[in-house]
Amino acid sequence: MAVEVKNVVEIFVDQYLDKTLDSIPGVCRCEQCVADIKAITLNSMKPKYVSSSRGEVLSKLKTFAQGNQVELLCIVKKAADMVMTNPHHEVAKKKGNVL
Repeated sequence: MAVEVKNVVEIFVDQYLDKTLDSIPGVCRCEQCVADIKAITLNSMKPKYVSSSRGEVLSKLKTFAQGNQVELLCIVKKAADMVMTNPHHEVAKKKGNVL
């Protein structure tokens, strides 16, 4: 059984980001905006690294998620507001880049 070092917060954000974005009206769901929202969210949360087997990581993730879903919603909402105010996808379009 391999031992992994994982950031439980990143796994948590990956699992709940789409569902959380669904609760925010008008948020852009293009790849660039979602990536920007995720990056801002992760930079706003304290990482929690664990070193254990995959099953233990998933168990710790479940425990972490139970107490942090409201925090995630608030942070994602702030991040989405920031991205919607100044989206990078407009920069890509102006330069002729593909999204």
